[in-house]
Amino acid sequence: MKYRLLLVLTAAIWGFAFVAQVVAMDDIGPLTFSACRSFIGSLSLLPVLFLSRREAPPKPPDFPEWLGVSIAGCLLCGGTLFQQFGLLYTTASKASFITATYILMVPLFGLFLGSVLRRNHVIGACLAMTGVYFLSVTEAMQIGPGDGLVFLGALCFTFHILYLDYASQRYAPLEIAAGQFFVCGLISLAGALLFESISLPALLAAWWPILYVGVFSTGVAYTLQVVGQKHLPPTECSMILSLEMVFGGLSGLFFLDETMTLRETAGVLFMVAGVFLSQFPSRPVLHLPFRLIRRPPV
Repeated sequence: MKYRLLLVLTAAIWGFAFVAQVVAMDDIGPLTFSACRSFIGSLSLLPVLFLSRREAPPKPPDFPEWLGVSIAGCLLCGGTLFQQFGLLYTTASKASFITATYILMVPLFGLFLGSVLRRNHVIGACLAMTGVYFLSVTEAMQIGPGDGLVFLGALCFTFHILYLDYASQRYAPLEIAAGQFFVCGLISLAGALLFESISLPALLAAWWPILYVGVFSTGVAYTLQVVGQKHLPPTECSMILSLEMVFGGLSGLFFLDETMTLRETAGVLFMVAGVFLSQFPSRPVLHLPFRLIRRPPV
């Protein structure tokens, strides 16, 4: 139960971080913000890394730790940057709900890793995709650029969740967390130096959202995710983490004075119904006779 509660706390921190992410871009660019939050998140874990006792992972690694951590960092960076750029063109409320579609994509892509697709996943996916349609697609059959970018971010987070299920069994959780933030920070900093203007006054103006997202949303929440995924299956983790959409929607409504149309409200209801329906147990309907990636025996 304690690991489920850790993931609920993770979802709450992430959900309320949408407000900070929107506010920060009044002063700095998405790449600069991503670099700052990632480096702060990595630095915030250094004291814990030095003071904690290193324990051997349950399974032996298949490749060097630096490579395993780098893969996690690249996937995390893709999700973070797509989401951050998407927030330039869409609202925090919509972004939080669209991001939550990873709860449905995790079991679907998990089929190729040997997972079983159940009936509730199929029904939940149909309901949630209907919700995404009402939220993102206008009456003129156009999808806003921000919605598409946020959805690409959700894809990256899907692969990140599935990969952490593998990596958390083979590498120390704190080292994965700190290392992936550092990799994400390096990639973001390189982009910021190339495409954005970095100035100290702008960074100081955005100090509180940078600090909140860096320490809590990045350092604390992603570490809690890695720890939780070490003890829970990825599908269950994605279901609990989907509560992020509830906290994100509330934060946009309460702190940014965002509003939703009747069409968007219907989309939210469809998504909530689909997400929570997918949590109930049901019989399996599909299991692939092969795996796209075969894990070596241990």
